[in-house]
Amino acid sequence: MQGAWELGLLALLFLSLQVWWLSKVFLNRPRQPKPIGKPMRANTLQGKRNALQRLFDQS
Repeated sequence: MQGAWELGLLALLFLSLQVWWLSKVFLNRPRQPKPIGKPMRANTLQGKRNALQRLFDQS
């Protein structure tokens, strides 16, 4: 039981480091600004899909 204090201190340090890292990663993300006046496209891959469809239709 003589190392219990050190083990508890090490566990507290480890847990506080985990909380700090998680807050850095998940809470302080820069938010992506939405463009004002531009509607969001429903399917961003529609043009590529149409090009592939024309390619396969030709063969």
